[in-house]
Amino acid sequence: MIGLADERLELCTIGKYDIPSKQRQSLFQVDLLNSNIAIFGSALSGKTNLLKLLIHCLHKRSDERNEQIFILDFSGALREYKDMPLVSAYFDNSNEEYVKRVFRILETILKKNTKDLGSRNFANGRSESIPHTTFIIDNINAFIDESRYLSYQEKFGRLCRDGRSRGISIVFAATDTKGLNSYMLSFEQKITLNMPSDKSSDIFNTKTEALGNITGRGYANVTERPAGIIGTFNLNAPYEVQILKCSDISDPESQFVQKLRQKYAYNSETKEFEKTVKKYQTFPQELLPEDYLELKQPYSSEDKIPSAAFAEVGLDYVDFKPVGVDFADTRVVAIYGKREFGKTNLLLLLLNKLSDIKRNSRFVLFDDGRKQLKNFAEKLSGESECRYIGEFSPIEVTLADGRKVTRKLSPMLQFYKLLHEEYLSLNKDYRDNPILEQIYGVDDDRIMVDDIPRGCERGDAPPTVFVIQSQSIYLNTKVNSDFIHYVLPELLDIAEDNDLIFLFTDVKKITEQDVNSEFNSALKIVFLLDSIAEFATERGGKSVFGDMDVKSLKEDYARCEIGDGYCYNVEADMLKKAKFIKVI
Repeated sequence: MIGLADERLELCTIGKYDIPSKQRQSLFQVDLLNSNIAIFGSALSGKTNLLKLLIHCLHKRSDERNEQIFILDFSGALREYKDMPLVSAYFDNSNEEYVKRVFRILETILKKNTKDLGSRNFANGRSESIPHTTFIIDNINAFIDESRYLSYQEKFGRLCRDGRSRGISIVFAATDTKGLNSYMLSFEQKITLNMPSDKSSDIFNTKTEALGNITGRGYANVTERPAGIIGTFNLNAPYEVQILKCSDISDPESQFVQKLRQKYAYNSETKEFEKTVKKYQTFPQELLPEDYLELKQPYSSEDKIPSAAFAEVGLDYVDFKPVGVDFADTRVVAIYGKREFGKTNLLLLLLNKLSDIKRNSRFVLFDDGRKQLKNFAEKLSGESECRYIGEFSPIEVTLADGRKVTRKLSPMLQFYKLLHEEYLSLNKDYRDNPILEQIYGVDDDRIMVDDIPRGCERGDAPPTVFVIQSQSIYLNTKVNSDFIHYVLPELLDIAEDNDLIFLFTDVKKITEQDVNSEFNSALKIVFLLDSIAEFATERGGKSVFGDMDVKSLKEDYARCEIGDGYCYNVEADMLKKAKFIKVI
């Protein structure tokens, strides 16, 4: 019956066990303050029922002030418990980041509890300021057998060894002991359900008899002396147990659910409990705009509040707060990433915001042969002035003396022509500028080098958003690399005064060291849609991630799923993993 907490918060009654020498049965109780619990059993033996029973018992005997439950579910059988009031986090294995995240959270709790408790043991020095934590892993064999979780197994071992004295109890369910022997010394309470007698005997290190094929029937070492027993009692020996049947939480009319709703102030309108522990959210497979609005967490007093020019593109994996670019103080953004990992989607998110906050700006889209920006150009043309450069075209060129000639120019030369005539004069020395000569220079006896027009003065450039998709600017040729090496720094000098913004999409490797260094120094916000440790290993030295330690990245961040990525504030040296909003 759910009510006020018992004197012994740590005890949970989960069944009955036989005491043959006394010819009686006693309540089987487990101690969550002084014992980690290992549950073994074959398929359909009742392991999941037992885990649910423990969750029910914790809700009966504790409250949101002194208990919090974390569930790592590799079977999917505990999903219905994710919204229970004491369940702080429910993570499945659909995203490796959740596995890494739960260990990061628990390590933080362990560190804090260790500091707060000092030399005291949690069981003797607990207070409401230090709630007890129960960490449940269902189907731990899937965790142990999966090679990508190898780095977390050491963290799990540390929690098993050090957690109990610091207020963290571990409960796991497994089908066998494979890979678990190194942890078993940290599990004082062991339960086997419907297992072959030889395997059960190995777990208890003593002989156990075969039992019938009965769900919930098995063996457990008894760690609590039963009430009313006089004389000797063999503690820690395995006794035959029968686990109780857990009530169904999907039945709103059940006594358990009614008491639960009463105790934790269930709101029938919002269908949520008002008395709950802190909740850690999880993302859907795709973060749709409506999901973003529902999951977004408010800023705290410690956060820097962004301006109205902030382009929200997703939520970070830790706090579920907005991730994006504040274009009030950011002029250069770069996007790196794998093919089909969401780079185009991210660009659309940024352009949607920019088309709103920069209504009076021109948009210049510099594309390559893939013509991926053409649809963006068509969309933007109906809202703002838009220039699209993406293919060889015959272009009318006006010379210094007013004559007009038509030249078939590459997209790169068209881009230089636009910059020269409307943003920044590039002809400091006509005779030493082969790029301008290709656009305006000699192609017959009548047109001389001196026919190149003067170009735009530095202060006359219109406000512009440049979207640079063309892979040609990263090639190691003079015509292409000169843009990053010489022209871009000049443009950045006038960017703030002239309100210029640069979005480099689908950034490629730059082989020339000086050009690469110049490009990296220009970047302010960088997005990466790829697993960062793998990216840093392959291209790290040539990117802004070059100084990051690959080993640390592997430990701190799991591999990316589609829709995941990173936002790196270069100046603040702040890296956040995010789930990006899906709009296309």
